[in-house]
Amino acid sequence: MTLRFDVWLKEQQSRQDEIGELARVPSMIGPESSSSKRAVDEHHTWVDIVIRIADVGHVLAFNDAWQEFLLAKQAAQGASD
Repeated sequence: MTLRFDVWLKEQQSRQDEIGELARVPSMIGPESSSSKRAVDEHHTWVDIVIRIADVGHVLAFNDAWQEFLLAKQAAQGASD
């Protein structure tokens, strides 16, 4: 199973830093992933969501969160191999 950003971000809500604050923003909680036969660019989808929030602090937190997420995703894939 591939780790998804929405699942990872929800798990970060208890953090007491910028990433935890981002995870608690209502518009970041629960965006539905569309089912499509086309490959979805998960990063692009989340960038669009963050840009709509229009808070520079959230953009910076998202960049840090995305990097942490990629490391967690890589570790999860390595553990399942």
